Amino acid sequence: MFSLPDWAYYPIAALVTIGMVTAALSGRQSTYRSPEEIRAEGISVSGDELAGIVLGNGLSAELLRDGEESFLRIGAARGPFDGIRSAGAFFRLSPSQTEAVQGHSVRITYTLRQAEENGAEGVRLAFFVPGIGQSAWQRFEVGTDYAPQSIEVTANSCDWTHALMGMWPDWEGDATQIDVQSVTLELLEPLNC
Repeated sequence: MFSLPDWAYYPIAALVTIGMVTAALSGRQSTYRSPEEIRAEGISVSGDELAGIVLGNGLSAELLRDGEESFLRIGAARGPFDGIRSAGAFFRLSPSQTEAVQGHSVRITYTLRQAEENGAEGVRLAFFVPGIGQSAWQRFEVGTDYAPQSIEVTANSCDWTHALMGMWPDWEGDATQIDVQSVTLELLEPLNC
């Protein structure tokens, strides 16, 4: 059996280790965005990022694929005013995203459709920040093709401890599921803070 002498083994092992670390780091993409970038470009959730959904009680979600494209299927077993109230199926803005967008009116666009099975005819959408509660839900009709539905929100507070982009499919009967392709947030005019 062949064995490398110590004087050759350790330099080769060090070079291999350095190469592996360099290769791993070179393929990594930075996800940090400055507040200026967030304010200029907005926030978008699509593809595999949709798996980051947070679910309130009575809702379910599954990340599915249609060819190369990922989408999220959300189902409702109850309504937003039944039992424990929540922000529905929602995406929570990170603390840095929340800090970048607070103090602005925002437009959130949800691109969605009825699910192929048990497709809901409607969906309720809302953006929750301090001072905006359950009365903020807005209902929209949902078709069989992906279509954007937008809400514009002006908060009465400029100091946000949280920011949640929420959805709640219709929940009556068997037609309780929607498919979500993307959710985007863009900043509108600044508030008088």
